[in-house]
Amino acid sequence: MRREQIRTSLMRLFMFGCCMASFYIGDAYAQVAGAKASQVRKLADESKEHSLKGKVYDEVDGQPMPGVAVQIEGTSQGMATDIDGNFTLPVGKACNIVFSFIGYKKIVLHYDGKNSSSFSHVVMKVESQDIKDVVVTGIYRRKKESFTGSSTTFKLDELKSVGAQNVLQSLTTLDPSFKIMDNKLAGSNPNKMPDVEIRGKSSVVGFKEEYGTDPNQPLFILDGFETTLETVMNLNMNRVASVTLLKDAASTAIYGSKAANGVVVIETKVPEKGKLQVSYKGDYAFDFADLSDYNLMNSREKLEFERLAGVYKDNTNDPFNQIKLDDLYNSRLREIEQGVDTYWLSVPLRTGITHKHNIYAEGGEQNIRYGIGLNYGSVNGVMKGSDRQTLGGNVDLIYRTGKFQFSNKLSIDYLETNDPAVSFSEYALANPYYRKYGDNGKVNKYLYYPEDGLNDNPVSNPLWNAHLNNYDKGQRFGFTNNFITEWFATDDLRLRGKFGITKYDDTQDERLSPEHTQFDDKDDTQKGLFTHSLQKHLYYEGDISATYGRLFQGKHQVNAVAGFNFSNTTNKTNGFSATGFTDDMFAAPSFANSYPSGGKPRYTESVKHASSFYINGGYAYDNRYLVDVNLRSDGASMFGTDNRFRTTWSAGLGWNIHNEEWMQMNGLFQLLKLR
Repeated sequence: MRREQIRTSLMRLFMFGCCMASFYIGDAYAQVAGAKASQVRKLADESKEHSLKGKVYDEVDGQPMPGVAVQIEGTSQGMATDIDGNFTLPVGKACNIVFSFIGYKKIVLHYDGKNSSSFSHVVMKVESQDIKDVVVTGIYRRKKESFTGSSTTFKLDELKSVGAQNVLQSLTTLDPSFKIMDNKLAGSNPNKMPDVEIRGKSSVVGFKEEYGTDPNQPLFILDGFETTLETVMNLNMNRVASVTLLKDAASTAIYGSKAANGVVVIETKVPEKGKLQVSYKGDYAFDFADLSDYNLMNSREKLEFERLAGVYKDNTNDPFNQIKLDDLYNSRLREIEQGVDTYWLSVPLRTGITHKHNIYAEGGEQNIRYGIGLNYGSVNGVMKGSDRQTLGGNVDLIYRTGKFQFSNKLSIDYLETNDPAVSFSEYALANPYYRKYGDNGKVNKYLYYPEDGLNDNPVSNPLWNAHLNNYDKGQRFGFTNNFITEWFATDDLRLRGKFGITKYDDTQDERLSPEHTQFDDKDDTQKGLFTHSLQKHLYYEGDISATYGRLFQGKHQVNAVAGFNFSNTTNKTNGFSATGFTDDMFAAPSFANSYPSGGKPRYTESVKHASSFYINGGYAYDNRYLVDVNLRSDGASMFGTDNRFRTTWSAGLGWNIHNEEWMQMNGLFQLLKLR
């Protein structure tokens, strides 16, 4: 008889009573003493599998949670809850049951065979963490305590507490290292992009006009993708969740040499789950021109200054010219005596009004969330004729299934800009003893026109050029779509793929009337000017990365990120200029006579390719001693053929002094770090 048959026979024998027996099975000796049938049955029952049933609920809304991973700890045996949050899991002996879901805290419950009822109502809690305690780099997230770089994070409430115009204006107030440089020529023009710096200049100045961007400008990251300064300026603040400034090499090296001036990382809000919610937020602001710094002469002081400077004295000793100069002086003095004292600086100014509106609808369940928004913004500059209007919509989707998460953010934007045809400097050059209007109340073309024989230039009236049919306007229409897929392979390993595309068409039209004073000495066929340009922009970016993070033996925290990034930028620009307009009202280019002298249509096209490989590693011992290492290799088509790639690296050390036992005893500091 085989051994298996003998064992089966013995088992059946023991289940029908108790006995004392000894058996020889081959060379093996077995003895069973006084075994009761009930004990044998108990052993047999424990060896069988049971079906553990239960239900999982969401802490937020109390609703059942589908898609929650339910697994026996230490094994691959598991399942996901159904649409009603139910699960049925085959279990044997006592074990630990693990419940996990993306964005929620992991729960471990012990099953001992008798506590099945405790699994009938399992509540999942949201993994909430204050954004102030996290450093968001756009590539990875890291606890601030274990980060060796210099960074500062601001939430939306902090940004809006100091201003509602745009994100950058708020940052200048909140962080002294972030500065918007004064541009005295542009003033408060809402269509002029500012010069932004973090911790001062780090490159040669004066190349902005040549290369199109300021080499001292920081790198801007929006939802993990590179973006432009103008996109950030147009971004509605109510869509922002947080802004993080990365300032030093240890924190910016993950982006290579292009982040040498710092990084501004902006995260927008994600849809909240639950029933459909619709919210509205509006912001209003007023801007006033502060002219107190301009300590200018009044009309009497200016005339006296000119007299002392010899403006009204003929250097040729021609008595007839001296008579004309005396008459000119007396006529201006007469105007002053009659009360003429024009403050030209205030003439083109007004009270600027800014108002922005945002409507957002959001909702969804555990597996899918959605958000649809519509926003409008209007900025009227302090300078008359300067304004900027934005209209946009956005659709946000997040889908989760098993260990995968897919998110997509689509935004469509329309922009209109207007700039004044007469600059502020033209008003500033006008003397205070000139009248704005003529005796008949109409605008004169010239404030002053010299008599024959006087070696002087005429002074045009800025109000004349301002009232003509001149314009300088622009339009832009485009979209941005960012798609991210993530695979949470294990609790320690995450793989992520990103792809983003931005496309827009930018049109600029500028027109000067043939009655503009700059065409007074031109032939009729060369008066007036119309300039048109159209830029077609296409940018796409992709990124594949792997993130690993694990805590060993309760003290050794290891973090690592490795990835590959590629991008392509294509710009096509065409345009033309036309002249020879016959009337102020006929502004269409079809009324032009010809191209300017030597002019012809323009066309340019540029294509830029770039790719990068990067590795980031971090180690923390007992959350006290920290090490960060970054390595990145960037390649671009703009580089020379002999050296297509450029490698940058950085290393950072940190010491969390506040986590030392001797420091925790006094409780003086919540955060004290040496880096």
